[in-house]
Amino acid sequence: MSLLNRDRVKKLGDQELINIISKLQNQQANQKMFDQTTIDLSDDNRIANRILQAKYNFLYEEARRRNTKSSILDSVVTQ
Repeated sequence: MSLLNRDRVKKLGDQELINIISKLQNQQANQKMFDQTTIDLSDDNRIANRILQAKYNFLYEEARRRNTKSSILDSVVTQ
């Protein structure tokens, strides 16, 4: 694989990773608002919150490990 193709594939992968991280951030924000309005949080909701947080943490660390760069990177990976 040529260097140009490798760079292009990495950029596409990085962009997809950032898009997923951004979606997870939005889901976390929505879930946090939902949790604040819920009087009694079920065990299923607590487990779902932890899974969502684990997914976000894993992908966030992967983006940092890959030195991912993007125009929306400041809001996603530099928390």
